[in-house]
Amino acid sequence: MVEGKLSLTTNSCLTVGPNGHVKADVLAREVIVRGKIEGKVTGRDKVQLWSTGQVTGEVQTDRLSIEDGALLRGRVEAGRQPNQTAEIKASAATASASTSATASATGKVADATPLSPGTAAN
Repeated sequence: MVEGKLSLTTNSCLTVGPNGHVKADVLAREVIVRGKIEGKVTGRDKVQLWSTGQVTGEVQTDRLSIEDGALLRGRVEAGRQPNQTAEIKASAATASASTSATASATGKVADATPLSPGTAAN
């Protein structure tokens, strides 16, 4: 029995069974709720609320799945953060611009053909 504040963190999957009742903040790669959770639920990859699941509090995740019959009361943040998407686009644009600048300066375009083992690049 726990009396007081509890916080649970794991790098794998956390499943709350149909008869489970958790009053805590939980953080896991994936959270599956078949019972009840009261508190902040953070699934770095995914949160699933099964038809028997109930969450009261806050849910934060990249992907959220809610079956018919599930109950969710509180605040939800689902999907990739806008700054994460911008960082990915900026990184791709920088790589593309760098390749274009190199090709313009040298007058050559990089050849992406893989070399066979034992051969040297010119």
